[in-house]
Amino acid sequence: MRRKDDFVMRDVGGENLLVPLGKQVMDMNAIITLNATSGYIWTLLEQDRSIDELTAAVVERFEVDPACARVDIEKFIDEISNLGLLL
Repeated sequence: MRRKDDFVMRDVGGENLLVPLGKQVMDMNAIITLNATSGYIWTLLEQDRSIDELTAAVVERFEVDPACARVDIEKFIDEISNLGLLL
């Protein structure tokens, strides 16, 4: 899976925000705040990645339990997929 190019991540006041581009730019409800982990995953999704690849990268970077990381990643992927942010 890979992210769409309709949103870009910007650091605004120390917060990672997904900011809409194109036709979504007028929808202020489309701005999404990301924590450090979800921001990292968003960056990784610039390229096509599997859940296994995302899990390995998050475990390495944040030193978390692989099973917990996978559950959280799957939840995040579901959320952004439901918002139409993935290809």
